Order: sequence, then structure tokens, then C-alpha cells
Amino acid sequence: MTPFATSSKPIQPKAAGFQQDTVEAVSRVRDSFSRIIELKCPGSKAVTAVAEAFGIHRKLAWQVAKVAYANDPFAAARHMPPAKSLDLWLKAARKAGVPEAMIDAAREAGVRFESLAETHASSRAEFEMLLESCGDGADEASDAKWRQQAFLGNSYTWGAHCRTLMAFCVLMPSEDTARHFHAVQVRGLIGFRQTRPGVRWIVNQSVVADDQARTAPAIDRRPLDPVASEAHAGVPVLPAFCSDPMPTLERRRTPDGMVHDEFAAGPVGQAGERTLVTGEIVRNIGAVHATEHDRTAHFGTAVRTPAEGLHFDLFVKSGLFGSVERELRVFSDLASPISFDDRDALETSAKVVRLGRGLGLSHTPDIPGYADLTASVCASVGIDPDEYELYRVRMEYPPVPTTVMIRHPLLDADQFS
Repeated sequence: MTPFATSSKPIQPKAAGFQQDTVEAVSRVRDSFSRIIELKCPGSKAVTAVAEAFGIHRKLAWQVAKVAYANDPFAAARHMPPAKSLDLWLKAARKAGVPEAMIDAAREAGVRFESLAETHASSRAEFEMLLESCGDGADEASDAKWRQQAFLGNSYTWGAHCRTLMAFCVLMPSEDTARHFHAVQVRGLIGFRQTRPGVRWIVNQSVVADDQARTAPAIDRRPLDPVASEAHAGVPVLPAFCSDPMPTLERRRTPDGMVHDEFAAGPVGQAGERTLVTGEIVRNIGAVHATEHDRTAHFGTAVRTPAEGLHFDLFVKSGLFGSVERELRVFSDLASPISFDDRDALETSAKVVRLGRGLGLSHTPDIPGYADLTASVCASVGIDPDEYELYRVRMEYPPVPTTVMIRHPLLDADQFS
């Protein structure tokens, strides 16, 4: 074993001063830019007005206006024009009659901003990553850009990927245990491909745990199609929504209570593309109200397959949990395969969207025949979808390994009539 060097002094990362330095640098840029714009555009600060006042292209006008007036300094920094473009604008400003002192102040502010990259980052790409990671809110386009790079690398590294990672969960009241509920879990890999031969792949992971991540000792799982499940090693497949022929499958239970469904290795590339959809009902999964060990409900899906997109629907019987607010959390699974700790939460621009009752808005561009699938599942468990609220999360290039959770507080038992 190679020993690690230790030191009595904690190592302070460069990024510790990055935020303060960036705010100071951007403040100078914003002040100088806005003074120039307001001198030549005393009325409207719209992009068209800025472009016409300086005789510059609309894209450059949009950049300088965004830098000058964005509320978040890190958002402003992301739109900072490169040095050549800044020089072009300042030359146009001089030609438009802006005093030399104001132009010099803007140029010096630009140089100070550019020095941030040399001080805090080893490359321009790392500098952009720092800027995009430190803002007040995640940007959807930035999120997708960085995660797409991870998707491509992970597809090569792990040897597999899919078009859409699908999860559909129905939460319904128990008919045999008061104030408890069942969960119908439907999972799918849509357009799964191997990029390397000989790769086995875990297609599903499922576990029931409390707030302290303690797994339940015994859970009653029942396949939606028992005959198909028995024919495929206990994996609860829904053959009508799978590709044909069905791949070789295996279900395993780990000592910590996790259930794994696995693909056997298959052909690589487009010729080996497969789609697998599974469905089972987990009965009496828990109480609908708070208990000693559970005060927050988490319903989620593990992301273990590099995917172009994640589609996650939660279908809840109206009033089952009372009046609660649902929110999205994406938990990193690097520290633990089961985490509900906000310290492990990743920033994301994705949101939980309430679509309303019934299946009218269940259609999605991500999954062919999805409306038929949801209708079939509802019919198989005997529920009226018009009595259920549909909540949806869609995410491009979901990070791996994570668990994407929709969570809400559990009300105390005495709050239910």
C-alpha cells in the first residue's frame, strides 16, 4: 500500500477565494459597462437599442447588456465577451463619442476579469466550470452541456448507454392495512445498447428504507405479470412493452436488502439494441403519515445507466398524503448507495411539474407508446387514473451514480381526518 502524505495544516482549495474575487472583478466590469451603455442609451436598454447605439452585432450587444444588468454576478460572468469582442465594442464606443476615461476603465476591468482564469483555474474549461457551479441557480443549458460530456465518457468507460431511463411509480392506498400504501414500480431502459462486448448490466435497483437509510427486512413484492416473471428468472418483465427477443435476465437480492435485476451480455452497437420494461407492486410499503423513524417520504429511481434522458413520473392518489409540497432532490451515491442527506444533494435545474389528474397529459416524446403503458398499468392494479395526480421530472443526461428523488414531508397522524 502506498502511504498518503499528511500535514498538520489543512489544505485550502483555490476555489475558497474564487467567489469573492469573481464578485469583485464582475462588479468593476458591470459598473464600467453600465456607465457606457447608459451614456449612449439613456432610454431603452434593450438589445436592439444597444446594438443601434454602438453600431455592433446583436449578439455582442446582448452579451454586454447581460453582463451589465444580470442580477447574479456569476451569470453575468458567463456572458462576458471574449477579449477580441470586448475590444471591438470599446472601439465602437470610442467612435460613438464615449470619453476615453470610461473606455480605459472598461478595458482595465476586462483585463482584471481575465486574470481570474489564470489565478483560479488550470484551463479555460475549468474556469467556465467554476463560474457555472457558483451561481445562485442552476442553468438548464449549462447543466446539459456538462452532463452530455459525462454521458459520452461514461458510455465508453462502462460499456453501455440508453436513450431514455424510465421510471413510473403509482402510490395507492392499501386495502388491507389502515393508513398504509402500496407502490407500483415500473422501470424501463429504452433503447439500451452495449458499446463493449461481455458487459453484464444491472437494469434495476430497488430498496425500501427509512429516514436513517435502514432497509426494511421483508418486503412483499408482486409482479404485475406473474407468468412472465416466472419465465424470466423472477424479473417482473412486461413483455408487451419490451423488445423481442427478450434478453437473458437474472434477479438477485443483496444482504443489505437491495434487489438487482440484470441483463446478460449481448451484441454491441445498434444491432444489439434492447428495450426492457418491468413492473411490480410493493405492498404496504409504509404509513401515509409520519412515524418515529419516518418524517419525510422519498420516492425515486436509481441512475446507474448512462442515458440521454430521464423520464420519471409519480402518480399519487389524490389526498393520500394530505396537502404537501413535493420537491426534487438528486442525491449523489458516491458516499453511500442510499442517501437522504442534503449534503449529498447535487444542484439541478430540473423541477417537479404537476400535470394534473388522469392520463390525458401522460404522453411524452421520450418513450413511444408511453400512454398505452400507463393505461395498462392502471388497469392491471384496478385504479381509476382520474383519481390520481400526475407529477413529472424530465432531465437531460442524468448524472451517474445518483438517485433522483421526489420528496415531501409526512404529516402527523392526527392531521388526517
